[in-house]
Amino acid sequence: MTDIVKTYPNGGIIEVYRQVDREASDYEKVLACCDYFANQGKRTLIPPHFVDTIGNVAYERIFHALKGTQYWGMCPDFSVDDFWYEHEGYDKTKDLTIPTKRADTFSLMMKRGVKQSDRIVVEDCNVGRYYAKRNIYNRIHFEHQNISEVYIRTDHGLELLYQKREG
Repeated sequence: MTDIVKTYPNGGIIEVYRQVDREASDYEKVLACCDYFANQGKRTLIPPHFVDTIGNVAYERIFHALKGTQYWGMCPDFSVDDFWYEHEGYDKTKDLTIPTKRADTFSLMMKRGVKQSDRIVVEDCNVGRYYAKRNIYNRIHFEHQNISEVYIRTDHGLELLYQKREG
C-alpha cells in the first residue's frame, strides 16, 4: 500500500502511499520536509488526501492517531514517527517586497496550518524571525491555540522556529 521512496543508513525512511498524487503542486515540498526528518533517522509517511473522511475506513486506518483530537477529520500532509505535520505554502507570485505583506502571509499560513495539526511547516516568505516567533507566542498565550512545533522551509532545509517544551 506504500512505496519506500528513500532510506538512510541511520534508519530514516520516507514512505508514500501509492494513492498520493505525485504531480500535486506541493508534493515536492512535502517530500523535501520528509527528507529533512528522514535524514535524522526518523520514519516519515506521506498519506493520500481524502475528501470524505468521517466514516471512511481507509481514512480511519491511516489517521487513527487523530481520533479523539480536534484534528479528527483533517488530512495533515505527512507524519514523522507517528506525529502528524501540516505543510503550508503561499502563492509565489505574491508581491512580498513590503514587510507587512510578508507578515500577513506568514500569519495566514499559520492560521490555515493550526486547523490541520499542532505541528506546522510553513514556506519561507522572508518574514522577520522576531515577528514570526511573536506571532506564535500570541497564538499560544492569547488565542490558546495548540501549537507544538513550527518550522520554516528554506532553500537549505527546515529551520526550527518554535518547539513546545515539556513541563
